[in-house]
Amino acid sequence: MKKVIKIILAIVGALAVITLLILSPYIASFIATDDEFKVGNDYEMVFTVSSINDIIDDSGNYIIDNPLTLYFHEADFKLFNYYGISYTADCYVKATLTYQRGFKEHSEEFFLEPSDKSADFYSFTDDFLEAYKGTKPLTLTLEALNSESGKIKIDGFSVFNREIPQQEIFTEADNLKIGVDLLWGGALSYVEDLNSDVEAVNVDGKIKVDSNASERYQTKAVNKNVNLINRNDTGRLVQQSYYGTLDYDHGVYMENDWRYNPVQGGNQYNDHSKIIDLRVTDNEIYIKCRPLDWAKEKEFITPSYMEAWYIIENGAVHTTCRFVDFSGYPEAECSQEIPAFYCVAPLESFVYYAGDKPWTDDKLSYEKDLIFWPDAGYPHFYSKENWAAFTGEFDDSFGIGIYVPDEEEFLTGIYERGNTTNEDPSKDGPTSYIAITKTRTFRSFEAFSYEYYLATGNTTEIRDTFKEIAQQ
Repeated sequence: MKKVIKIILAIVGALAVITLLILSPYIASFIATDDEFKVGNDYEMVFTVSSINDIIDDSGNYIIDNPLTLYFHEADFKLFNYYGISYTADCYVKATLTYQRGFKEHSEEFFLEPSDKSADFYSFTDDFLEAYKGTKPLTLTLEALNSESGKIKIDGFSVFNREIPQQEIFTEADNLKIGVDLLWGGALSYVEDLNSDVEAVNVDGKIKVDSNASERYQTKAVNKNVNLINRNDTGRLVQQSYYGTLDYDHGVYMENDWRYNPVQGGNQYNDHSKIIDLRVTDNEIYIKCRPLDWAKEKEFITPSYMEAWYIIENGAVHTTCRFVDFSGYPEAECSQEIPAFYCVAPLESFVYYAGDKPWTDDKLSYEKDLIFWPDAGYPHFYSKENWAAFTGEFDDSFGIGIYVPDEEEFLTGIYERGNTTNEDPSKDGPTSYIAITKTRTFRSFEAFSYEYYLATGNTTEIRDTFKEIAQQ
C-alpha cells in the first residue's frame, strides 16, 4: 500500500511540475518587465538566399522586388507583447511578423510609411489585452506596396514586455477629465467637467443634464459624475471616420451598399478595432489604432492607421488626428466627418454663430427642435466662428461644444429626442450628433491630419474658450 501511495504522490508531483512549467509563461505574462521603449539591435537578421548581393545594395538597403523574408537567427526566449522597428524606406511597406506564441506560430501584419530619416515604428501584438504574448520572433517578410520595387534599411528590431493596460484609460487636468476605450480604437469616450456641478436628474421618467440640475428641476440628482460623450456603441463617441470608394468588395449597412469606411471605434457589429500603440502622460493620451471597415465583419480589418493625441490645455480638450491608408483602393471624392461627435442626448439645444462678424460677441443662433438627421434631410448649418455646441434647455444651461479651426460646415441632429432614461446617459440610445463636414478626395498612401477642440460650460464660457484658442 505504501508503495502505491508513493507512486501516486510521484505522479501528482510530476503533474504539478509539468503544470507549473506550462503555466509559468502565462503567470509571468502579467508581470511587465519593460517601461521604456527604444529600438536597438537586439536581433541579427540573415537571409537564406544564394547571393546576398541580389537583395542588398552598397548602402545596406534591402531591395524589395518581391516579398522578401528575413530570419531572426539569434532570437532568444522572451515574453513580449510589443515590438519596435527602426528603419528608412523609399516606399510604403507591408510587413508580416511571424513569432512563436505558446505552442504555435502566429503571424500578424503591420505597415510602414516612407522615411528618408531613421524612423521608429511600435506596435502591440495581437490580442495583447487578453494577455497573449509571444516568446520568440521567427521571420519578418517585407513587401513594397505603392511601387513595383522599393528599398528599405532596417537599423534595429526589439521586442518588449509591456504592462497590460486597463480597457479604459483616463487623465485629468484643470477642469476636465477625459478617457478613451481601448476596445473602441482609443476613440474619445469620456469627458467630464469637474468644476460646473453637472448633474443628471430624473424628471417624469426622463433624464435631464445640467449644471446644478437638482436645484433647477427641484429633484434629487441621480448622477453627479456625468460623462458628456455618448458611448452606446462603436459608432458613437468622438472619433475619426473616413469615406472612400465603393469600387471594392464593399459591405452593406442598413440595406445600402456601403463605401470603404475605416472607423476608429469598430464596425456595425460592435467589434473593436486593434490598438497599435498607447502612451499616457500627466495630461495627454496618445493612441494609434488599426480601424475596422464599418459595414464589414471584423476579419476585414482595414490596412490603415489612425492616430490621435488628446491633451487637456487652456481649459479645453485639444485633439490632433492623423490617418493614412495602405489599401491601394481607387481614390474617391467624399464628404468626410472631421470628426464625428456624439454627446449625451439630454443636451439637445443646438447653438452656433450664423452671422458674418465672427468673434465680435454678435448674437448666437439656436435650433431647439432638431430631429434624427436622415429624417430631417441631413440639415447643414454654417458658422464663421467654426464651432457649435449642444446645451440644456435653459438660456444659461450647461453644454459641450466642438471647434475645428477653419471649418464652417456642420451636419447635426438628434436621435430619439427627449427619450433618455438611463441614469448614465452616455450609455443610452438617444444621442445628439455633430459632424464637421469637409469634402475631400480619399487617397491611399497619403497622410491626412486635422485638429479639433472640445470645451464645456454655458454658451458664453464655451464661446470665450474657443475665441481665446482662435486668436492665439
